Amino acid sequence: MVRRTVLLALIALLCAGVSGCGGDDSQTSYQDSKKMVLDMLRTDDGKRTLKEVIGDREMKAALVLDEPAVRKTIVDTLTTQQGKQLWTELIKDPDFSEKLAETMQEENEQLLKKMMKDPGYQKMMTDILKNPALQDQYLSLLRTKPFRQQIATDLQEAISGPAFQKEMSDAVSQFMKKQDQSNH
Repeated sequence: MVRRTVLLALIALLCAGVSGCGGDDSQTSYQDSKKMVLDMLRTDDGKRTLKEVIGDREMKAALVLDEPAVRKTIVDTLTTQQGKQLWTELIKDPDFSEKLAETMQEENEQLLKKMMKDPGYQKMMTDILKNPALQDQYLSLLRTKPFRQQIATDLQEAISGPAFQKEMSDAVSQFMKKQDQSNH
């Protein structure tokens, strides 16, 4: 199908070229050829052919933009007022935000790990955590009923777990042995 359409386009161009050779005005021949090719591309077959060509792996590889061009486009887009507005609107879209976050998750994790090792970042985080207003918020949170209930639930789950029960049983056994040894 692709070959047929391409062959048709070439034949049409050839016919237009041959008919233009005998004519007076080569510019008219070019304009006629251009019009004919554009008309063919606008047909359903022409559109289908273009979709197939664009969908071809080799063609996709040829259409992939090089990194510097992509980088320059992104920077130019982000720095304009219209670009800032566009990104603000895109970030408000939950689907877009989710997909963007998913694609950047690994890089963000690596950046955070790197930042955690940076002494300047560590100092800034320590200063934030030492902030009296923030400490008051932590204490306020610790005093809330839901927080206390969650702590109680977590403690009950930990105590009822088999690992904790074994440790407790071993500790009681050791204590009893020491008591027996000190009494005898």
